[in-house]
Amino acid sequence: MIKVATIRNPLLAASPFRRVPVSVRSPGSFCLRVALAACILALLAPFGCAYHLSGTGGQAPGDIQSVAVNVLRNNTAEIGIETIFTNAIRNEFIRWKRLPIKPANEAEAVLGGSVARIRTDRATYLDRNRTLQTRVTVTLSLTLTRADTDEVLWQNKNLSYYDEYVETGNALNTNRLRNEAFRRIAEFLAEKIYKDLFEGF
Repeated sequence: MIKVATIRNPLLAASPFRRVPVSVRSPGSFCLRVALAACILALLAPFGCAYHLSGTGGQAPGDIQSVAVNVLRNNTAEIGIETIFTNAIRNEFIRWKRLPIKPANEAEAVLGGSVARIRTDRATYLDRNRTLQTRVTVTLSLTLTRADTDEVLWQNKNLSYYDEYVETGNALNTNRLRNEAFRRIAEFLAEKIYKDLFEGF
């Protein structure tokens, strides 16, 4: 019978690193990781603070502590448009929780106004008679007044923004897409109103 000799590497057998589990970390490696994490947090801190304070800094006009948001008047032919924009404004105040919304008879100030104008323009044409994409622009007129004295604390009568929607050839689908465009406009303007109120004072 021929015996096959097994040759072992004496250097490998004697190596102290063979017995060290992979999960064990040296103190130097741990310190390096902690230092690296601290550096990353230090770099991100200014950005985190800026994001957190965006829209929440500053003082409310007149140092008011509560507000009522009246249902906007609808000065256009678009049915229900006032509800979309009123809800968007209220939701923006609720989202930030900086200025509590109360009923008009309890609030220190009242925000009201109207959906003043809606302008519709053809943005992209399929041919002379059919529109592929339509641009709609909404303009709001708003005033914030102190409840007890009717003092005007903030006013903007020309708040406008636009969005676009596709003409599908189906009246129901086109109307749905148009309403979605109105909601996007409402969300944008609601955010602008809130920031203008707080960051302007």
